[in-house]
Amino acid sequence: MEQNVRPFEKFLPGSHLILGEAGSGKTRLIWSILQGKDFVEDHSINIVLTDSEKRIWYNPPNNPVHTINPYETDISWVTEPTKPGIYYCACDYAPRIITFLECLATWSIHEKNIINRVRIFIDLPSKYWNIPEFAEQLGRLDYITANRKEEDGSLIEIWAAIGSLNKISSEIKSLFQHVNLIMLNPLPNGWSNKLLNLLDIKCDNLPEIVAGINSDIKDGFYYIPITEEYLALDPKPIVKP
Repeated sequence: MEQNVRPFEKFLPGSHLILGEAGSGKTRLIWSILQGKDFVEDHSINIVLTDSEKRIWYNPPNNPVHTINPYETDISWVTEPTKPGIYYCACDYAPRIITFLECLATWSIHEKNIINRVRIFIDLPSKYWNIPEFAEQLGRLDYITANRKEEDGSLIEIWAAIGSLNKISSEIKSLFQHVNLIMLNPLPNGWSNKLLNLLDIKCDNLPEIVAGINSDIKDGFYYIPITEEYLALDPKPIVKP
């Protein structure tokens, strides 16, 4: 099946699930994506929620970062996200992260005229994903995003980075049935088969697509855009942006 793997070209609109083991480069990939031409020139609003301050994105060359103090009283960046750019919030206090998700969900309900694409990147350990309130607000945001997609296209996207699907609840897994998949190499042996069992992805062709994965490839990532139903490969190492 390897001959059926396409060269990776670009990320398609819509929400994404980034899967990779610890140390595989999920965070580096997010920041490489945000420095890409398509993401710099589309005047999008990119909100990054993470639990620790990592320094790999300081002074990025193309797309500037607005570093957010999560405890500031002004949280207009989630209650009224209107100005393009990257908003990076490092916060290890789960209730605060949950508040931000709640604000984004509420905004997405009431905002009738979204002009700029809004992407919410969630780069958090598995323990956050099992907090009921976190799952509730993320599910609320996902539901609203899915419904708005019918009205104005994929103008709100959720990009989730997860290290292990074994450690998250079935409620959270259900949110990933209609997302584009990014799978970072190297993939553990048998991992692609587990993917079919762990994710109830609504893609009739998924078994054939996953059969094209080569677990011997050590760098880069595989990409499955769920609406197009094909497998693409970017074999280049994920480097510091």
